Amino acid sequence: MALEDFIEPDTFYTASVVLDGNELSYFGQEGMTEVQCGKVTFQFQCSSDSTNGTGVQGGQIPELIFYA
Repeated sequence: MALEDFIEPDTFYTASVVLDGNELSYFGQEGMTEVQCGKVTFQFQCSSDSTNGTGVQGGQIPELIFYA
C-alpha cells in the first residue's frame, strides 16, 4: 500500500496521547517544524487541542517513525 492510502496530502492531523500518572514517560525537545524524506515533507505546528503547553518545540511525543 502507498502512503497516500493512509495519509492525505495537505491535510492536518493531530497526534495525541493519554498518560497514566503511574507510568514514566519520555518527551521530545527541540522539535522541527518541517522534515523532508525523499518526496515526502512533514510540517508540524502547535495544535489548538493542546491543554498543557506542549507543542512543536517540546512535548510528550518524542518521535514519529516513518517508513517509505
